[in-house]
Amino acid sequence: MRRSFLIHAGFGLVPGGALILLAALTWIPGVVPPQWNPGIPLAALLLALPVFVTAMARLLLARVSKATLWDAFRCLPGRAQLGLGGGLVAAVATLASTFAGPYAHFHAPEERGAGRYLAWDGAVRETVGVSREVYLAVVGAELRMALGMGATLFVVAGVAVLLAGEIRRWDQARDRGPDRVPRSG
Repeated sequence: MRRSFLIHAGFGLVPGGALILLAALTWIPGVVPPQWNPGIPLAALLLALPVFVTAMARLLLARVSKATLWDAFRCLPGRAQLGLGGGLVAAVATLASTFAGPYAHFHAPEERGAGRYLAWDGAVRETVGVSREVYLAVVGAELRMALGMGATLFVVAGVAVLLAGEIRRWDQARDRGPDRVPRSG
């Protein structure tokens, strides 16, 4: 696999893992202050988009079927398969965890004045007053969703680039001679 594929995958997997860890910290009570800067998840999402688009372009240029992608994944080393699979599961679970828990129907938390907390309640379709504990739980869930979107894009981009690199390695091996083509199955 060429070095450019590994570097591109690193640009996807390293920030994706960092965002997953940041999102995991939101489960710890008191770690996420309500005034946490919302620009950080937005910046992560904006940085993830070009990495994701270029990774998908590299994968589409390989012009392969889903079965070939699965074969390429199986040809990666076992630890790489485990790490990539775990990263994908963690990123999707981080995103899905937003909709889990007793406060999943609350969105858009606000603090108005000293000790007055509001959140949009999807069950009654209006803004309602909530306690500080519920407010902090909703802030954490909103932050997990924002970080989870960027993490998912980054991790999927990293996996896609590694698969595209493996397919390119196959193509180059096929051009060199028939005895160097990887066997599947």
